[in-house]
Amino acid sequence: MLNINCLNCGVRNYAGDETCTSCGANLTLKPSPVIQTDSQEWQPQVDPDRPHPGIAPFGISNALSQTFSLFFGNLWLITKTVFVIVAPFEIFKAVSLPNVEDDWQFTAWTFFLAAASKVLVAPALIYAIMKILQTGRSPGIHESYSWGLTKLAKLSLCALFSWILQGLGYVLLIIPGIIVGLALAVVYPVAVLEKGSVAEALGRSAELTRGHRIEIFFAEIALALLLMIVTVPAGLFAAAGMFWPVTVIASIVGHILEQMGIILSLVMYLSLPRNSNRGHAVLV
Repeated sequence: MLNINCLNCGVRNYAGDETCTSCGANLTLKPSPVIQTDSQEWQPQVDPDRPHPGIAPFGISNALSQTFSLFFGNLWLITKTVFVIVAPFEIFKAVSLPNVEDDWQFTAWTFFLAAASKVLVAPALIYAIMKILQTGRSPGIHESYSWGLTKLAKLSLCALFSWILQGLGYVLLIIPGIIVGLALAVVYPVAVLEKGSVAEALGRSAELTRGHRIEIFFAEIALALLLMIVTVPAGLFAAAGMFWPVTVIASIVGHILEQMGIILSLVMYLSLPRNSNRGHAVLV
């Protein structure tokens, strides 16, 4: 049956509808007829020049409340998305390398694997949350990761440059590193959801966050403090060298909770007001 894709939010509506059931946009303006096919063909559709209509305007309380709502409302989906990537790594670390924590090569290798896991999970999670926001349907794990892998190269480079820039900033008396981190607070969703080069993604994040970085700072600090209440005890529990399945479970729980940071970044990206000087952003 022919349906109409809303040009504003991407939600499918019946062919006879004149306004979108999700955002109220006019469907009579250049409608795009599509045929119902496998859900794997669905693509996240965002208007880079407009905030998402389903997300409240940016503010500290709005950003945090919507982050918690999306996280706890989709906890099982997030758990599955994290588990398939993180569990094998944590089991391998706990079983095969239990007594080499003081070795610098082991420390570097585990840091690299943890960073790689984060970069693998992020695009799949962003895809899944976007599909829920736009269609109300939860995607499968295979669907999310199949789409996320197409964004992996660009996101990996964005993450690498972000870490380098922030590291250089922290070397320069810490404050510059904080400023760079705030400027790049939404670089993950920008890299995943928008077209453009790595440099354009970094600049785009700086553009969107300009004028709102104090609010972003307090939102991130509030979330970090709340997460510390759970993740620090879980980390200490995991590092205590107890029975390895318990250690693995504690580590996986910590990874799952860390996804609140990705969701907060996505919520901020979808809610931040768009500036007029697009394409001319710098990291200040």
